[in-house]
Amino acid sequence: MKKIAFITIILTIELLSYLMQADWGSEKFTDTLAVDPGNITKLKLSMPDDSNYTTTTDSEKIEEFMQYFKSKDYKRIRGDEPAELPMSASMIYLYENEKTDFLVVFGDKVLISYKYYEIKGDMIDMAFLREFQQSAK
Repeated sequence: MKKIAFITIILTIELLSYLMQADWGSEKFTDTLAVDPGNITKLKLSMPDDSNYTTTTDSEKIEEFMQYFKSKDYKRIRGDEPAELPMSASMIYLYENEKTDFLVVFGDKVLISYKYYEIKGDMIDMAFLREFQQSAK
């Protein structure tokens, strides 16, 4: 009986330690959006140092943008209150016919549809966003 209790306790501890280390909060970019990623018809982008928006309806450019953001792993920030955020950020609007969604990119954190996400082990490259903006003009 003592052996069974001991083995049960050991297995329970092992299982709990595994469950505590598992990454349950990871989400895909497409799951965080309120619009259908496959039906986005227009994209508007503004860089932190520029208040003007660059707009594109080119489906290839939109797909390039979506592929870049899909390559990142997103983890929801509990309570939607990040410890710190920069004072400037890129603003992006995604349009699906009548529906609109938005992203505010802070580098390693992103606000998507009023929910904050941390990009795990990486960050959004502002150089990519600048190049995208220049090529979309």
